[in-house]
Amino acid sequence: MSRSVRAVEPHEGPSRRADAAAAFDAPLLLGRYRPLERIGRGGSATVFRGVDETLGRPVAIKLFHAGTARELERHGDELRALAGLAHHGIVGVIDAGVDLSQQEDPRPFLVMEYVSGMTLQDAAQAHRLSTRAIGELGFEVAETLAYIHAHGVVHRDVTPTNIMLVDYGTPSLRRRARLTDFGIAVIGGSTPGDSDVAVGTAAYLSPEQATGQSVGTPTDIYSLGLVLLELFTGRREFPGPFRESMATRLERDPVVGRGVPRAWRPLLRDMTARQPARRPDAAAVLESSRRLLRARRR
Repeated sequence: MSRSVRAVEPHEGPSRRADAAAAFDAPLLLGRYRPLERIGRGGSATVFRGVDETLGRPVAIKLFHAGTARELERHGDELRALAGLAHHGIVGVIDAGVDLSQQEDPRPFLVMEYVSGMTLQDAAQAHRLSTRAIGELGFEVAETLAYIHAHGVVHRDVTPTNIMLVDYGTPSLRRRARLTDFGIAVIGGSTPGDSDVAVGTAAYLSPEQATGQSVGTPTDIYSLGLVLLELFTGRREFPGPFRESMATRLERDPVVGRGVPRAWRPLLRDMTARQPARRPDAAAVLESSRRLLRARRR
């Protein structure tokens, strides 16, 4: 059974604000990592920009909200799973530990790479991407998904805000895609009844997520398909309020037609099929994207 990385963004209430503020009062984590500024919040954790005072480098610190012993055990599973991932397309884990500054509320934390750059959402809003740029992005994200899926991890929140375009200073001057939000995610069993659906990312959820069914790797393929479709057409396929967006994708497949280059239409239709079994796996998406990119060079 695959492990599942899931991200949630509930509305912030007084308890969340208090929990986030408390992190600033914490001592150095592991004697070297200092939280500086909150940059993200999930259903089970808050993410801070921080600094590694030993090496003087910026880091991202994911501080889990205080929880039960069972939740602490789940976070221990996540630490081990994320620490085992090493790929240029994801944000890596540097260190991990437990904040014991409040003995009654021990809180696990992750220390990760701090990645600066532009989110895909911001880039798409700034200017329309070319067919080749969209194809290269799809290729890179599919490569990353193929890697994490092979390690039993399902991201479950592939969206334009969770894809970072990073400039590595290479001669090509092209930004490379990196899949983020492993830093505000939780690993756990993906079974019917899970209610951790992110309202802010409803537009990219798979039909099986919308109906609370068990999800697997096809969920990430569906979400990536919707992201690519939006880049080609310039509009979200399932906009609107949460319930309306959820209901629409259960009634029909996305419309993959005008605005999408003909050569790319079959792949996007397969990726966004309502039935998970009909969708290609990440390796197949990777190979199809490679073939389509090569064809455009001829």
